[in-house]
Amino acid sequence: MRGFVSTCVLSSRYAGTVEPGPLLRAAREAAGISLRGMAERTFYSRTYLSAIETGQRPVPAGVTAAYERVLATTDLGRLTAASSSAASVDANALSDVAVMLAAIRRIEDTTGALAVLPAVRGMSSMTEQFVREARTGRDTAAAVASEVTQYRGWLEHAVGADTAARRSLTTAVDLAAESHDPDRLVHSLGFAGYVAWGATGDYDEVIGLSDAALNVRGAHPVLVAYARMRRAELLAARGETLEAQRALAAADEATASADGIEPPDAMYWWTPGFGAVQRGGVLALLGDSAQAVEEATAGLAEMPIEHRRTEWLASALRRVDPDLTGT
Repeated sequence: MRGFVSTCVLSSRYAGTVEPGPLLRAAREAAGISLRGMAERTFYSRTYLSAIETGQRPVPAGVTAAYERVLATTDLGRLTAASSSAASVDANALSDVAVMLAAIRRIEDTTGALAVLPAVRGMSSMTEQFVREARTGRDTAAAVASEVTQYRGWLEHAVGADTAARRSLTTAVDLAAESHDPDRLVHSLGFAGYVAWGATGDYDEVIGLSDAALNVRGAHPVLVAYARMRRAELLAARGETLEAQRALAAADEATASADGIEPPDAMYWWTPGFGAVQRGGVLALLGDSAQAVEEATAGLAEMPIEHRRTEWLASALRRVDPDLTGT
């Protein structure tokens, strides 16, 4: 939580580039404090704080200090020094962004995409600024910015803003390539393909992105398994049954090879149970509805409680059988 709030403060150093108000709101919500509760603890009016958190008013230093006091953050001095120039943003500041991102993802799982999108847009602008101005550690900054901007694209897709989502995901892919991180590149290409499929239905484009992801060398085994299962799904949806069956066999082999290996941090949503749901989606497209429902139901039972009511899981279950979303 300390890093979460302090990164909100860090963003205020880039006036005109990112508004810190939505980030303050996300920090408050991550702590489970209502707007009324924050008003009572800081002695500012709820209306005034609401205007600040929604970006309608600037964030005064006094309000920032009050939020830090309520949320028990103590590292403002270090971050102020680190953020004196984007060129000197250090590893600790980027680590704080990761803490903040993890907290926002937990909020999204319970409140939905729309509630957290303003904060993530702010984070995305902030981290992209880090990359543009950094003189050292640029690869690391690009990897962080890619992850945040990929998440922004996913949220925009979830709320129906597909044009914005595709723009964000294109940026995420470019940043991933700049970071020279194969995991980032595979992950961002996969999400770009997912959104393109839903937005345009252009299979040639989506399969091209799938090919690009699978051609990346040195990626994490769990990411490779996920990418192969996505390819099987795409081929099945396109009606290429034999190719889809071969791709599914390759995905099963990759999944077996990745068994027991912890996924990358960015794949916080991944569990073997979700993998079973994803495989059920492929089987449903291949016409094996009974087996699809059986595997997806078993996978759902293995998933963590906090994942079972998320929007992203509901989307995966609908591809198997719409009735599963009510289980």
